Amino acid sequence: MANRLALEQQTGADLIYYNEKYRSFVMVQYKAMEEEHGEAKFRWQAGGQFEKELARMQGLWRQIKHSDMAADPDTFRFATNPFFLKFCQRIVFDPDKGNQFPGRYVPFDLWHRLSESGALRGPRGGNVVTYANVGRYMNTTEFTNVVAKSWIGTSMAQSDILVPLFRRVLETGKTMTLAVKHRPDRT
Repeated sequence: MANRLALEQQTGADLIYYNEKYRSFVMVQYKAMEEEHGEAKFRWQAGGQFEKELARMQGLWRQIKHSDMAADPDTFRFATNPFFLKFCQRIVFDPDKGNQFPGRYVPFDLWHRLSESGALRGPRGGNVVTYANVGRYMNTTEFTNVVAKSWIGTSMAQSDILVPLFRRVLETGKTMTLAVKHRPDRT
């Protein structure tokens, strides 16, 4: 759980999953949707906190996305961008129910396409997410299954960059700057 801690400041994510067997991270930013006229909606302001979180996710992804992809079958992923947004209605937490909140997971790459296409603009030009304008998504069961089997998430090489960074942030409680020098393509 990284919410409001140094790891969220570093990654933009509220929750970070790590699969030790396959050395894979998946990072999720949760957003609560409010009920408006019978429809769940999430609204945000340009330049606000949500956009800062998106920028942190994009910055970290930019640093690790070109890491070497090993030929080892255990490092195969359908998608190596580890960032997801989860939109869910605001509900009261019940600790006696040991399950996850229902919601819709949107891959970060799909989020960018939705945003760039104008699909997330409301009728008066504001920023709004509804279940209708997002379209495709993963539900909690689908997301849990692909995370558990490391079908999505960082490659092992990407995780090798992140593990020492995350350990240091957890140990010190301070964020750090990540700089990765990539080898030029050998094509």
